[in-house]
Amino acid sequence: MSTFAESITLDQLNEDPYPIYTRLRKEEPVAFLPAINQWMVTRWDDVVTVVSRPQSFTTHFPQSLVARVCGQGNMLGTEGDAHAELRACVDVDYSTETVHRFFADDVRRLAEKYVETIAGRGEAELKRDYLGPIAVLSEAKVLGLDQVDPEIFLRWSRGLNTGITNFEGDPAKQRLGEDTAAEINLALTPTVERYTKSPNQSTLSNLIHAGRPPENPRTLEEVLPTLRLVMSAIEEPSIAAGYVLLGLFGNPEQYAAVKADLSLLPLAVHEALRWISPVGALMRSAPGEVTLAGVTLPAGAPVAAIVASANRDESVFDDPDSFDLHRPLHPHVSLGYARHRCLAIDFVPEIVRISLEVLLERLPGLRADADRPPAFHGWRYRHPDSLHVRW
Repeated sequence: MSTFAESITLDQLNEDPYPIYTRLRKEEPVAFLPAINQWMVTRWDDVVTVVSRPQSFTTHFPQSLVARVCGQGNMLGTEGDAHAELRACVDVDYSTETVHRFFADDVRRLAEKYVETIAGRGEAELKRDYLGPIAVLSEAKVLGLDQVDPEIFLRWSRGLNTGITNFEGDPAKQRLGEDTAAEINLALTPTVERYTKSPNQSTLSNLIHAGRPPENPRTLEEVLPTLRLVMSAIEEPSIAAGYVLLGLFGNPEQYAAVKADLSLLPLAVHEALRWISPVGALMRSAPGEVTLAGVTLPAGAPVAAIVASANRDESVFDDPDSFDLHRPLHPHVSLGYARHRCLAIDFVPEIVRISLEVLLERLPGLRADADRPPAFHGWRYRHPDSLHVRW
């Protein structure tokens, strides 16, 4: 007799994974899904175990889709001293203190610039016209990349992610991911070479020089995989901001409370990241045979820790499928956990908060465009295709 997990198709996951996660948490919290050739882990405690025990579940496996697209040796795909060395180069650049001290004003200026371009229209597609450019240009400022075209960076991010989520093994999707990586190499190599010769205080320069003697900076081959990894995630703040708005639009009383008191925005951001995680799964591999929740996984097993499911675990969150600004604060795992938490775990919420604060200040009556609702797709990355609004 086949199990529920064996019956799940990739199309079903991409259409709406949340009902699937609910059933898996109840019936098969650690299960092998042939459709994606992955072991899927769906309960909070088990997900936290997977992402916090590198000796049992490692990010370092060359056959991963991230490694194939972004390259070997990227920050996510390393463990131990190699990971600690890369992380130490740039961790401080994304800290809350650094964001507030050096970048918050820049993000606000960007938001005010882009809101001005749409304010007189009465309607807009926010992903394209507002949230996307702010996310890209904010990240570019931290990295130290100048003369950035947001459309190109967004295209790069989507091309990389097409390859990273190619669980069906589609040659065209794999080729798009690899071609995008090659295009990034070509476009950014001159900047890496310039910072190699003339360091500054940017994150990219730190990635090249920090922790190294002046005569031995990191090479292109050492830097570009992590740079491509960062590029793959550059759209995340705009996606998260969209989910904050969708959560508030669907809860008029909570929306009214936030508009009346913008200091509630951080709570709304936190809840939106729990409610719908822009990155739904974190990938690991079991170096040796390991038992999790009573299930034995073989050595080499590919494991998907479903953070989107953990964030809706009924044993941790009451009424977990609902957006609730006022629920008791509890950590979520949308931006990772432990040593491999997202590099921008403090930076992303700040970009979201500032961009939404400016939006709500400037556009009275902001609401969803009922005639053009968003469509959603995906489980590893679940993003709306658009976010049409009126005011």
